[in-house]
Amino acid sequence: MDLRSGARLMATARRGDGAYVNGERVRLAPMAPSGTPRVTTSLTSGGEARRRQLDRLTRAGIRTRTCTAVGVPYPQLARGEPDGLVCTWEAPWDHAAGVLLVGEAGGTNPTPTGAPFQISGGNALPFATARDDTTARRLIALLAEE
Repeated sequence: MDLRSGARLMATARRGDGAYVNGERVRLAPMAPSGTPRVTTSLTSGGEARRRQLDRLTRAGIRTRTCTAVGVPYPQLARGEPDGLVCTWEAPWDHAAGVLLVGEAGGTNPTPTGAPFQISGGNALPFATARDDTTARRLIALLAEE
């Protein structure tokens, strides 16, 4: 993955061969059921409606931070910091390596329809990438609330 130099992370993954960050194999453990997720969100793409959607996470007590370059949060997530990532766009060049990395570390990446994020496009948005399916589905459910 091409990462900003300030992050000091080098991540690699190959389908079926696991995920590595800074040369160490990473494997995500499920989040504790009583835990409060830490989630990185993308800068809003999609206008005010998307902003309101992302604001639902904060109102639900989820600790959020915004990223400006999605290449950095994926390897951080593969190491378990944060617990999830919510993105409002689906450009494959932004997500292909990160989705593979987190998946190889044991994470998941559902869209609001329940289907996994597809690099080929046509995904319902926003989608979540998380350390486990329970955390990802919780994020998707909060984003879907009216």
